[in-house]
Amino acid sequence: MSRTHVCVIGYGVAGRLHERLLRALGFHVSVVDPAVDALPPGVPVYRRTADVPRRPAVDVWSVCSPTAHHLTAVAEVLDRDPAARLLVEKPVCRSDEGPALTALLARHEHARLVVMNQYRHAQAVAVLRSVRQEFAPGQPVSGVRVGFGKDRREDIAAGRFVDHDYGVFGYEWLHMLALVSGVLPAGVYDRYLATDPAEHDVRVALDPALTSTAAHEITLVDGIAVELYSTVVGAGSHALVPAPKWLGPAHEGGESRQRLVEIAAGPVRFTLELDPVVLKNGTPLPRNTHRLLVEGPGVRHDWLFHDSPMDNALRWSMGALLTGPARPAVDLRPIARIGRLARTARSLEGPPSGAHRHATPTASL
Repeated sequence: MSRTHVCVIGYGVAGRLHERLLRALGFHVSVVDPAVDALPPGVPVYRRTADVPRRPAVDVWSVCSPTAHHLTAVAEVLDRDPAARLLVEKPVCRSDEGPALTALLARHEHARLVVMNQYRHAQAVAVLRSVRQEFAPGQPVSGVRVGFGKDRREDIAAGRFVDHDYGVFGYEWLHMLALVSGVLPAGVYDRYLATDPAEHDVRVALDPALTSTAAHEITLVDGIAVELYSTVVGAGSHALVPAPKWLGPAHEGGESRQRLVEIAAGPVRFTLELDPVVLKNGTPLPRNTHRLLVEGPGVRHDWLFHDSPMDNALRWSMGALLTGPARPAVDLRPIARIGRLARTARSLEGPPSGAHRHATPTASL
């Protein structure tokens, strides 16, 4: 029996990661990228989608090209195979392309498309929910904080990770929204996505070359303070939009990035530090190690555990595409949200090197 064939479109950072992990899971992998010649042994590369041979048939197309090319790539695949299975890296498309993508999928009712967002499948979030129920039973969530900080300047200078459509909101914000969806009470996340960012506290560091490089948003929904912060130039680089104190210091040495989720429920605070985790003495822990800290009156627990959100997401996605009983729904609300945030950022007034709008903070944890 032949192995499942996955063709990866785009061999940048995401494409290389998909190719490596999919081969590790036992799939036969090929690649489409006009600028790549050398690949691992046994991985064929083609210049165009049309150049991929019909045999062996492609079972799943993994779209990892830049966001601006996603819709075109999906259309080319569906033109070749109207019943194609597609795994598309986030963002699935530009926010103003949502209607076109919806119409395209409606015309191909036998096709399936799944959007790849690894943090939708992070078991660390399930652990966080379970621990909250144990240590704060009956206590409503009063606040959620999610912060992702990383210095991407070296990548940006090399032409990687440059998002002129969404600015800072096109890098980690969809990951953060996935985490928010996993910890907010049922229904609150839906109402949060529907709020208008312009009516809440939004601070954005604008940049003439990179659109925007840091953002801090605080929204009050159903009495719950939802606070998100992200930067792509390092947590200590902005005076206008500094990293909040709750995000903590960036790790020194190695991979300097932060990925933090914090929940307040009654008097108890739950802090989930996602990979990479570094000990107080500066020792980095193994890849996919996460830390959960619980603090409250007479309560303090600190756990370390292992989980690979990317591996989880790939396994779930392949199952949903190849064996799922129903066609998966494509939720375009997150890209609509970052589209509204990007428009809010562009409407801000300020000096060309940076700007922000400061409304009265709605709440704090």
